[in-house]
Amino acid sequence: MTSSSPQKKQIPFVEILKQAGRVVWQNHFLLWFGLLMALGSPGSFNFGGNEQDFGEQGEKIRVFFENHWQIVATLAIIGIIIGISLFLVSLVAKAGLVKSVNLIAQNKITNFKEGWANGKKYLSKLFKLSLLFFLAAFIIVIVLAIPVIYLVVAKSWTGAILVGILAVAIFVPLIFIFSLTRRFAELYIILSGLGIRSAIETGYGLLLKNIGNSIVFVLLLFALTILAGIILVTVAGIALIVLVPAGIVFYYLGTIPFAIFLGFAILLFLAAILFVSSVFQAYQTAAWTLFFRELAKVEKPEIAETIEEKIEKPVAATPASPN
Repeated sequence: MTSSSPQKKQIPFVEILKQAGRVVWQNHFLLWFGLLMALGSPGSFNFGGNEQDFGEQGEKIRVFFENHWQIVATLAIIGIIIGISLFLVSLVAKAGLVKSVNLIAQNKITNFKEGWANGKKYLSKLFKLSLLFFLAAFIIVIVLAIPVIYLVVAKSWTGAILVGILAVAIFVPLIFIFSLTRRFAELYIILSGLGIRSAIETGYGLLLKNIGNSIVFVLLLFALTILAGIILVTVAGIALIVLVPAGIVFYYLGTIPFAIFLGFAILLFLAAILFVSSVFQAYQTAAWTLFFRELAKVEKPEIAETIEEKIEKPVAATPASPN
């Protein structure tokens, strides 16, 4: 018993991150899964503006909403439908990516079509899991916010600040646990075929036994994200040095040339953001899949064997079909 405990902490973090990079680099079709995941993820675009200008335009926007509420409602419904559809597609892409990475880690050949077909099998479970965690997080936010709102309404500002700090101190660790439990539960669903309840329980148990390793891995991924962000900002700065003078030239050439140039620049910017997001989603999911495989090997070798066996059967059938 004593000899097995130190082995639990021997996780090759750096090797996992390197292997994830190799897997994505050598299998470009994984980027398509990353693209679909990026399209289904909430965006984080922030556009600054002049507050005075916003205030002046706010009245016009309000009047437009009042006079054309049918158009606004229709567009909102269409937006919601598109958002839900993209989210569902991202879940299939995530499952397909995890399945593909797991196959590649076993030195087996796979492709986008096979990964997509495998991913569709887990859409229902992954959607229910996402909905369950969303509702749980929403309830926690409401419960933590009620005392703060009550104190604000009562104009007890000091109490509201203190309770607000306490609420944040409770909320952040809970969300961290929720996030990792959900991630492990997704991996158990996709790779081990567990039901939702069993996946949550097993994922939470795996997290508790490997909380230190999980925190280290999250921090490493966070550091890589910051590094990627610095590189992206540097590239964007270089692009601006080229595009701004070109934009000035097109501005003096006339309205139409400038509008064409501006449209091209915006499309180029969005394409670059999507590409970076695709790479990030593919790499991050590959890294978590490999990390999960490593934890399964160390924690319970029989689970690792199950993960290998679950995928071996469909793959063995694939090479036979072309012949």
